Amino acid sequence: MRREEFLENIRHRTRSGRYQPTRAPDASWTPDRRAAAAREIGDPPSRFLEELAALGGHGRRVKDLEEARDYVVELARERGARLLVRWDVEELERLGADGPLREAGVEVAVWRDLEDFREVAGRADIGLSTAEWAIAETGSLVLESGPGKGRTVAILPPVYVAVVPVERLVRTVPEAIRMYAGRGSLPQNLCFHTGPSRSGDIEQSLATGVHGPGEVHVLLLG
Repeated sequence: MRREEFLENIRHRTRSGRYQPTRAPDASWTPDRRAAAAREIGDPPSRFLEELAALGGHGRRVKDLEEARDYVVELARERGARLLVRWDVEELERLGADGPLREAGVEVAVWRDLEDFREVAGRADIGLSTAEWAIAETGSLVLESGPGKGRTVAILPPVYVAVVPVERLVRTVPEAIRMYAGRGSLPQNLCFHTGPSRSGDIEQSLATGVHGPGEVHVLLLG
């Protein structure tokens, strides 16, 4: 391939907007696009699930905790999971999945019970958490780490599940960012997670699950 052809190929592949999942903006934080983007999203839950699916993730709207619990337990069965690791938060206590999972032969490890959480999360088949926010326009989750909420839960297991109340769904990335504007202090760690982990080489060949979970499941609760 000639030098000019090679460079044009690179320009073509990296051109702004070339790989947008559906209607996500090129630069979602650009102020003059904020109002238009918000107007486009008339049904945030549907848009979130659409964007997540475009990224290769799995999403579902569930009506109550029982339906969410059944989804998590059935997923563990289908994947042949032996170990699930989860955040130590009240929302997941209310989910009540620990007992049914153990009855299905799945060990459940909770943040508070572990001395070496990274080692256990590295062996886990499934990670389970909540999320601070879900973003409709990009299918992203906003996760805060802190007491009982280890970031390795969402990174090390090959399958990751988040249960998010639908009232935490925001339309745009700027809207999510504004939730933190004016705070006296920010969380120790704040991450935007967008779909399964993807890594690309110089030839634009994508590999899934190399630097994070290969499967991402999001349950919108309510």
